[in-house]
Amino acid sequence: MSEDNSYKPVYSDKELGMDRKISRRDFLDGVAVTAGVAAAGGLLSGCAAGEWGGIHDKVVEPPDGWNYAGKGDPAYPPAMTALRGSTNPALRIPHELRDGIFWSGDRDVRSSGEHYDLVVVGAGISGLSAAYFYRQQHPGARILILDNHDDFGGHARRNEFHPDGKLIIGYGGSQSMEGPSVWSPVAKKLVADLGIEMKKFEKFYDQDFNKRWKLNDSEFFTRDLFSRDQLVVMEGDAQTAASMRNAPMSEAAKAAYLELQDKPKDYMPGLSDAQKKERLVGLTYREYLRDYAKMPEEVLNYLQTYTSDEWGFGIDAFGAIDSWALEYPGFDGLKLDRSKPYRYCGPTVQIQWNEDDPYIYHFPDGNNGICKLLVGQLIPGTGAPRTMEEEPLAKIDYSKLDVAGNDVRLRLNAPCVRVQHTGGDINSKTVDVNFFKDGKVYQCTAGGVVMACYNTMVPYLMQDLPSPQKQALFYGTKLPIVYAMVQLRNWRAWEKLKIYYTRFTSGDWVVAELDYPVSMGGYEFSRDPDQPVLVHMIRMATQPGYRNPRGGIGPGRRDLFNRPYAQFERSIRDQLARLLKDGGFDPATDIQGITVNRWGHGYALEYGRPWADFWPDGPLPSVEGRTPYGRVTIANSDSQNRAYADAAIDAAWRAVRELS
Repeated sequence: MSEDNSYKPVYSDKELGMDRKISRRDFLDGVAVTAGVAAAGGLLSGCAAGEWGGIHDKVVEPPDGWNYAGKGDPAYPPAMTALRGSTNPALRIPHELRDGIFWSGDRDVRSSGEHYDLVVVGAGISGLSAAYFYRQQHPGARILILDNHDDFGGHARRNEFHPDGKLIIGYGGSQSMEGPSVWSPVAKKLVADLGIEMKKFEKFYDQDFNKRWKLNDSEFFTRDLFSRDQLVVMEGDAQTAASMRNAPMSEAAKAAYLELQDKPKDYMPGLSDAQKKERLVGLTYREYLRDYAKMPEEVLNYLQTYTSDEWGFGIDAFGAIDSWALEYPGFDGLKLDRSKPYRYCGPTVQIQWNEDDPYIYHFPDGNNGICKLLVGQLIPGTGAPRTMEEEPLAKIDYSKLDVAGNDVRLRLNAPCVRVQHTGGDINSKTVDVNFFKDGKVYQCTAGGVVMACYNTMVPYLMQDLPSPQKQALFYGTKLPIVYAMVQLRNWRAWEKLKIYYTRFTSGDWVVAELDYPVSMGGYEFSRDPDQPVLVHMIRMATQPGYRNPRGGIGPGRRDLFNRPYAQFERSIRDQLARLLKDGGFDPATDIQGITVNRWGHGYALEYGRPWADFWPDGPLPSVEGRTPYGRVTIANSDSQNRAYADAAIDAAWRAVRELS
């Protein structure tokens, strides 16, 4: 597959409304920190992310320019639209560090005159949790939290829209508190201490919404894989002969799939339970379907994106053993023992083996709700919420996050550029932390540091780390993803077509779904099809065609970086137009706002067979990479190799304990 994976729209730009202004905020281009050049030092030595890291030795100009950070007022980032997530200004300094050019000139490092008990690098769930845990253990401690982005939360990002003065809230990344019943005691206690009562979501989340409006799951067959575009609405949570009647597949392929789903055979006859499981460990889901279930190519194409939105890549890289564990189609006939997790299943599969929590533990702005409550605990006077009910309507005053005299300060647009024990001595009692702010490099000191940033950045920031540890950290490169929030004038087309969720068999976007129906604390979800609503769209950007998903990370990430915002907008409009055309949808008039949350480093890569042959016996790169180094410890969900909020919290707890 071509690396740029260019999407070819079906409709013209005029039909899609590409020539129309979708919001008055479009006239206010976001002005971000202009990245200049900074400080003294040598080229990064001993670091090579290899083929997973992207383009090296040259910082490529992004299509929209380095200063482009979306559209809107930068004083309040959640309401900015267009291309958000990891914005171009947020990427510039990390890219210069990656390519070894940031320190290549004469750079002055200025003392900020600041000393902190703790510096946290990264203001996502893990970084904010680390600051919270440290304050619990050391009341009155002075803490600085640094982040290269213009908003806090990491991937747990809030998106706001204001059609006709009405507030509509969405999320730009970390979605929900999934499976809270099996969270660690530490993670459960943190959310409880923040005042989050899980039981209340049973009321806040309208669990009868889809039933009341007779909305269904669906799949969209795309014309590049099949003879035509075709929406197929499912019956319940599965396809049937009736629902598949109009699917653009041969009758033989339909019959083969329905057998696979409803009455699969024993595709491994003559093997024992143990032998079958052992065989599955060495197969991808696609290989199992092709070589054992003997599914035709049409069925393989139909199912390619089946695993994408949850795991970050398709069935050509997702393991057969985890597919069996998750009860994907095709395994019932094997009659395998399910009394306990199989040791070769992935970590989350094992953790959630007997978990059956409903997927309702969701703030309107996703897990940014956790982050806002953490900010409220850490920094008084910011407008942060005191209770979970206050969270949706609470508005943060970003000018109050980094105020002199506060015990905790959160400094945005301030990428960390170097972390080193004072004097280069790992036994030193202080750590020098350099950060880039307003075109200059400053240095503060700290009694300890928690690196809660992307773990692949740590080797570039800590040049004196042992080389094996650097390579272990590089292994944890995250999967590229994009979450788009599309604000529609109404959802009549969805109601007419009787759908709430669609999986596309191919295309730029693998999922389009109505936002989750959550009303709480004075915030109301859309009550009827004539009211505005948000549609959540997911693009899993890891390139297909690699048995090891890590092979598709670099090409996928480069594709995201090289795309102008207009290209994302065009494919969003086109795929929604194709999906909803029979419902009367007009992309030129019905789309009122778009926020594209681009995450080149998105999901933490979870280990799984067959590609992670070191799993589960080790040594695990995540464990080797997070080894404490003097007064520096390492957090982030990367260090747990799980892309979940509880993993980020657990990593923070471990990192803070290691400092002690």
